[in-house]
Amino acid sequence: MRIVIPKEILHAEKRVAAIPETVAKFRQKGFEVAVEAGAGEGIFVSDSDYEKAGAAIVRDVEELFGQADLILKVKQPIFNEAREKHEVDMMPSRALLVTFLHPASPDSHDIVRKLAARRITSLTMDGIPRISRAQRMDALTSMSTVAGYRAVLDAAEYLPRFLPMVGTAIGAIKPATVLVVGAGVAGLQSIATAKLQAYTAVKCIRWQGAWCRKDISDKALGWDSVKQKP
Repeated sequence: MRIVIPKEILHAEKRVAAIPETVAKFRQKGFEVAVEAGAGEGIFVSDSDYEKAGAAIVRDVEELFGQADLILKVKQPIFNEAREKHEVDMMPSRALLVTFLHPASPDSHDIVRKLAARRITSLTMDGIPRISRAQRMDALTSMSTVAGYRAVLDAAEYLPRFLPMVGTAIGAIKPATVLVVGAGVAGLQSIATAKLQAYTAVKCIRWQGAWCRKDISDKALGWDSVKQKP
């Protein structure tokens, strides 16, 4: 089986579906691996790093897709403007695709239909259940963590004052108050990031989030929902 890893072409998408360490594991299991040239640039991984791990570097993306049995991508296939062709149209019939498809989103319906028409079996990473048995395959928590962290940085950039308490010779500036709405994965990381410098308050409608509101934030606010049985 030949596994191919193309470079992501979605705007501002810098991730790649496999790193050299993963490629090395694929090779140990007997798979052939091909990586599009420049696929790892966004995460500071060079083509030579992939070659050292045992991957073949392919510069022509149509050639790459054409030889695929299994395609690993981060985001859903989109129209390749440089080639004036949709990525799905480059994929061989009956190939296997693993990516984030978001099939429930109306924006993805046409993509799902195109994949079905070419008889490409597609597995969507956002469909993996968040249960104990599937934790090793979880690809949502890491991105939610990044989103929660970045949300505080972006908010601080727009805030016209300091986040932390600042002491000067003529007095002190009180720390800002950061309100985090929702104490899921992203919310917990936002609280942890903001609490390093500011006073934090959190609201969460999920009763399961009650413990985190009390334990890691400076103040837990209302909006409690009716408790539901697990």
